[in-house]
Order: sequence, then structure tokens, then C-alpha cells
Amino acid sequence: MHPMPFLIDALPDLLGALGATCVIALASAAWRRLSSRGPRSAHRGAPVTALDGTRMLRRYTLLRTGGPDLAPVRFETTRPAGTVITRQVDGHPRYFELTDVPLGDGTFAAEPLDHL
Repeated sequence: MHPMPFLIDALPDLLGALGATCVIALASAAWRRLSSRGPRSAHRGAPVTALDGTRMLRRYTLLRTGGPDLAPVRFETTRPAGTVITRQVDGHPRYFELTDVPLGDGTFAAEPLDHL
């Protein structure tokens, strides 16, 4: 008895099982990625809205800045996280990205994108 016809006959079943395994693995990875986004179903950068549909004002701390009293510079806006803003710091334009990261003082972090 020659083993080759048995392997040739089993090849379609083997390829079908391998394809099904790949489809299940891809679907599982997509499910994990979508479910890890957290409770917010909208894409990143969606405006923060109140229950009545109006935009909420958020207060941001511009990280690595200091005003005349050496306190960090604060900025209020209704723009969504992910937005890049330009602010004058020490007479120079600086770029900051608004984030959803809460700070201990009740404001949110605005991370600097450029370095002096």
C-alpha cells in the first residue's frame, strides 16, 4: 500500500481546516481590538458631549509650561481629544495635542509636540 493517495485525498480537508483556523484567529483578533477601545464607541477624537448633545467645556494643563507665577498654563476648549492646538509660550508658538488623560487637579493633559 502506497501512502501517497491517502495524503492527496486528505489535502482538501487539511486546507479547509487550516483556512477555518485562520478565519477564526482573524475574527478573534478583530473582536479583541474593538472591545479594548473601552466604553466609548465613537472613534478617537470624537467631541466630548453632554447628555443634551451640547459640547462640554474641558480644561487642559499644557504640560512643560509655566506662566509668570511658574504655575502650569491652563487652556479651556470644547475641541475633542486628538486635536492639535498652537499656544504662545514664552513668546514662541508651541504645539500641543489634547488628550483624554485626566490629571490630579481635575484638568486634562495637553502634551507638547515640539521641543525647545
